[in-house]
This record gives sequence, structure tokens and C-alpha cells, in this order.
Amino acid sequence: MRKIISILIALGLVLGLSAIATPVGAVTAPVVTVTPNCACATANYTIAFNTSASLTEGVTHVCIVFPAGTTVPTSFADGAITIDSNSVFGSEVTVTGQKVCFLVPANLGSGPHTVVITGIGNPCTPGPYTLTVNTDRAPDATPVASAPYTIAPAISVYGFVWDSNPTYPGIAVGFVPPMRAGGQPGYGTNVSGVWYHAFNFTLMATTVGCAAPCAANVTMNVTLAAAPAGSTVTLNLTGTPTWGGTLTPAAPSSVISTSIPLGTNTTIVWTGLINFDTVGQYQICFDVICPAGALVCPVCSSSPVSVVHQCFNFNVYQWKDAAKITLREKWNLISLPLVPLVGASAKIEDLLASIPAAAQANIISIWNYDRCTDKWASWGAGQTGLTTLQDGKAYWVRVAYPLAGCGNISWWVWGTVKPMPPASPAAYPVCAGWNMVGFLGTSPLASASYLWNWATQPVIYSWTQGCWTSQGWSLVGAGNLNPGQGYWMAFPAAGAVYVP
Repeated sequence: MRKIISILIALGLVLGLSAIATPVGAVTAPVVTVTPNCACATANYTIAFNTSASLTEGVTHVCIVFPAGTTVPTSFADGAITIDSNSVFGSEVTVTGQKVCFLVPANLGSGPHTVVITGIGNPCTPGPYTLTVNTDRAPDATPVASAPYTIAPAISVYGFVWDSNPTYPGIAVGFVPPMRAGGQPGYGTNVSGVWYHAFNFTLMATTVGCAAPCAANVTMNVTLAAAPAGSTVTLNLTGTPTWGGTLTPAAPSSVISTSIPLGTNTTIVWTGLINFDTVGQYQICFDVICPAGALVCPVCSSSPVSVVHQCFNFNVYQWKDAAKITLREKWNLISLPLVPLVGASAKIEDLLASIPAAAQANIISIWNYDRCTDKWASWGAGQTGLTTLQDGKAYWVRVAYPLAGCGNISWWVWGTVKPMPPASPAAYPVCAGWNMVGFLGTSPLASASYLWNWATQPVIYSWTQGCWTSQGWSLVGAGNLNPGQGYWMAFPAAGAVYVP
């Protein structure tokens, strides 16, 4: 008897340990397919998974919990749910909030299993979602989350992209120079004697959805939303469709086309030309208009509706020019060839904005010496004495050494060849002795012509900015002063440099 009792106790321990070792939540991660997967749509959900235990007809429940935002019917008809192609009786389905449970209609093994549920309302917010699956039989009783499935936007979202086509090599991506008013030769594209700015203009789907925003061809309108009084903007788009016209504050709007079809992922690219005849601030807005009754639901409307509205701002200057300063490794002695167009501050960070970030990282410091105060000021890591750069002054710019492949940094400066009215003509004060002096100009000029008001010419030195070790001083004498170059000049007395 004792032996039998011992055997039973040992068997109980073994069974107990087996129960403890049984895995919990052994349903494999379910894979969900939603058809269609459009936001707000009524869809079929196909859910594939494995179980560890077999499923018994009329005994085992399978439960699925849908995520918040999903619309779950309160009841299901016969056959609205199937498992492994076996129809589930509607009377054997229970719905509690987001949770659907049903009795298995046939004896099924441990899997794989495929459940199909019809009539589920997709969330109206696009994005990734997960649901959970479990049975009421161990070891599959713990809900297991599915792999993420995606609900796509119901309707595609469209937008415009304006690319001003900067043609300056080495310019930072996204840096767009200020526009210049028309009628000034040498900048942009000449069409029948009128100078235009060239650009690319693209209408494209920024978010691809299940349906186009409009079921009919759309109209595209252009509107001059803000402009100086008396100004005229001439705009031409070449592509499909082609459009050209003028806009003024008195007649600010025009229809571009009535034959643009939009799909779920349409891209239309125009090459464009634009001319501003007056300086000032402009805003041009574009609208894509869906005709009455054609707007795709769920955002339905019986009136024409703009499915895209986007505005672009333009700062238009007069006498705008660009000039390039080339920086080489180690020390560079430079000056601004133009009066900078970065506002009154002329902050160094704004002036360096045209240089790509990777190249900017190689600029270590910038230095200036003021002879009149006998003080140095510098900009760089931990140095705050120099915050702005000014025309008429020269600066030492220290660049990392060596640059890859004996390279250089292209620094585009945007500004005006002379101070803009009502400012006075350029005059730069100097003091007796050695001064760091800049050269304001975009073409070489004889030193005597630039320093025309000095009867006794100063001694002038420039710095050769070569590659690796080929750097050194050069005595200018009666030679030319060059754009972008800075100079040390020894003046016999205090005075000023008056730019011719």
C-alpha cells in the first residue's frame, strides 16, 4: 500500500511540474490582411495563426480583440465569420465592445488556422494597428498581439513643390537666393528682351491613399495674394497643361486649366518662368478645385472645393547679384565683394547659409583687426567677439587642414554691387598704420582707381591662398584688387576709402 501511495505522490509531482512547465500564450503572432485597407471602409479581415492545442467543435472559443477606432458589429449573421473555411453560426458569436468570440464549428487541429471576418469597419485614422488572438484552452488562453497591419488614408493628399533651380555650384540644398525684380539684364532667362527667373513646379501626391480626392478633372487657379501696389507678375508654366499669364493686385486670379485628371498618385511637373517688375513682398497661392459633386467621400460636398491650397512667399530685391568666394585650407584673407542682402544684422550664420553643412564644419574661425581701436575680434567655437561681417572690411578665415583632395569651399555671397538707396555711397574709415581693408566689387580694379581719393597710395599686401603649403604674402603695388580678396593696407594717416 505504501508503495502505491509513493507512486501516486511521485506521479502527482511529475504532473504538477509538467503543468508548471506548460507554456502560456502559445498562439503564434497572427498575421492580418485587411481588404480593403482604406480608412473608414468596411472590410474583410483575414487572420492567420497557429495554436498549440487542437480546437474542439462546440467547446473551444476563439477570441479576437480589435484595436480602438475599429467598428465592430454588435452581431454577425451565419457565415459572416469562418475558420478554416468552416462557417460559424451567428448565434454562437458574442461581441463585447471590441472583442469578438465564437465557438469553433468543427474539430480542428493545432493549425495553421485562418479566420475570415466580414463587415468590420476600418479605423478612420490611417496608420499601423494590431489586434490580439487567443482561445479559451490552455496553453493558448493568453491574448497574443498580431504583427502590425496598415490602414491607408481613404483619400490621397496632394501638394505643390516649387524649386527655384539655383544654378550656383556648391550651394547648400534648400538655400534659395532672394528674387530680383525684372528688367535687369544678365540674370535668369531672357525671353523677347524680358528677364525671367526659371523654376520647376510640381503637383504631386504627398500621401498616397485609396482614392483620388476628386472623381472628375480639376481646375487649377493661381492667385496673387499679396503684392506691392502697381506691380505685375508674369508667370508661364510649360508642361501638361501649358499656361501663361499676368497677375496684378487689381486682377489677382486666373484659371490655369480645366483638364487635369488626378489619380491616387499623379505627378505633374511644369518648367516655369516668372518675372516680378517691382521690388517688394509677394505671395502667390495655387488651388486645385474639384467641381461640384465630384469630391470623393467621406468628405463629400455639393459645391466646388479646393483639394489643394498652397502659397509661396517671395522677397524681391533690386540689383541683386551673386559672387563667389573660394576658401582653401588653412588661412584665407577675404572680403565681401557685395553689400550683403541678409538684413541689417549681416550675421555670420546667415552669410554662411549658402555653404553646405558638411563644408561649413570645416570653417574653424573668422578674425578681424580694427586698427582704430587696436583690437582683434573673432568668431568660432567659444568665441563671441565677432558676430557680423561687413563690406569694406577684410577677414582672416581659418579652414581645416587638409581638405580632401586639396579641395576648396565655394561660398556664395548675395547682395548689391553698391549700397541700396537711401544709403549713402560706400565709405570705409581707416586709421594711420596697418588696416584690414576689403574690396567692394565683382570685377578686378586697379588699386589706384579704387583708392582714388588718396594722393599717397598705401602699401598693400595680399595673401595667396594656395593649396597645402603654397600660401604667402604678395605686394600688390600698382596691381589690381580682386573680388573676394582681403588686404592689409598701411595708410599714412587717418581717413576713409570712398568706393568709386
